[in-house]
Amino acid sequence: MPGRQLSQDLAAVRALVADGRDRLREATGDLDQFSLNSARRRLVEVDEHLVMAASGLGGWSRVLVGTPAMLLAAAATALVARALGFSTFWVVACAWVAAVLVEYPVRKWTVTRLAPGLGRRRLARAAVTVEPSSPRDLAGLPGALAGARIRLVSAILRASGSRHWQPAYLAHLAAESATFGRLAAADTLLCQAIDHIEHYLAAETKEQP
Repeated sequence: MPGRQLSQDLAAVRALVADGRDRLREATGDLDQFSLNSARRRLVEVDEHLVMAASGLGGWSRVLVGTPAMLLAAAATALVARALGFSTFWVVACAWVAAVLVEYPVRKWTVTRLAPGLGRRRLARAAVTVEPSSPRDLAGLPGALAGARIRLVSAILRASGSRHWQPAYLAHLAAESATFGRLAAADTLLCQAIDHIEHYLAAETKEQP
């Protein structure tokens, strides 16, 4: 489960990203352009990853939620199989199959339904006030989003502990921890959003007489 400090850090990053989305909408409206559409989509996905990271529902949490459902399904199936006169082998086999079939939907429900709501509540409790970036022109947006990325990277490093700032260990955390995996994905998407906005600005500059 993410600590209070990480929740506060992610709430601040989320507020900066939301301000960036607002700023992009103010500057471009609904302009249909590949780089802008890509940046908009990635900023939305950054927010989704931050919410999921704040939920704290990693692999062990899903196991704890799924295990009772598996046991209940296995027990109910075993009782029915015994009542129907199945042999011990078939009772065990049916119970095992029922447990497996129940575990995946429960685990999926935990990720898709429970985690986002939990993450949003935690971030709302840790919400901080972020001053809108100024000026609001599009040219300064990459720099503003870069500031959000700096804060995100700082949050990742703080959460990992100062003894574990080696790239290899951080890569291991991203691969093994659901929370750090989400944060790493958010960092990548934020970088891509910045690149797309910079690409759009560069193309606009070339087209100007």
